[in-house]
Amino acid sequence: MRKLNRKGYMTVEIIIASVIAFSIAFFLMEITFKLVDITDNEYVNTNFMTDKALIMKNIKENIQNDIDEYGKVEMINCNNNICSIFFERSGGSTEARRLIIDNQNDTIMIKYTENSDNGKVLYLKELSSGLSNISLSGNIVGNYVYFQIKGDNIFDNNNYDINIVVYNG
Repeated sequence: MRKLNRKGYMTVEIIIASVIAFSIAFFLMEITFKLVDITDNEYVNTNFMTDKALIMKNIKENIQNDIDEYGKVEMINCNNNICSIFFERSGGSTEARRLIIDNQNDTIMIKYTENSDNGKVLYLKELSSGLSNISLSGNIVGNYVYFQIKGDNIFDNNNYDINIVVYNG
């Protein structure tokens, strides 16, 4: 018997090895992209939960301090992501504050200010850039003042609501 002298690879072997290598690379890339999406979504969730806790605490404290100083909230007027809050002062006069969502230049800012256009900013918080469709509403129900800030996560279209409830007594 004579021994065959084979040096190198056959074309079929090269094609099969290439198909296997490209298949593995494709599935690894697909898994990587899915993990990046999940990581981005969890990052936005974590940032939002932190922002939500800070916003609820600080806005609630500011409104409660104003209620203690000026009297209970008489009226809330919300229009175009600006809520004007009117406090009943002794002697019949009113004091006003604004809760504002400023959505300009791809930055979302939540502000609690004095009532004038150039009013002193009492609280300011920048929200995560992973949110869209931000809206603000407010209402007085019984002895409570309610504010709701709604938004959507741009990665998974979940609703992100911040509900602020303050005792108005």
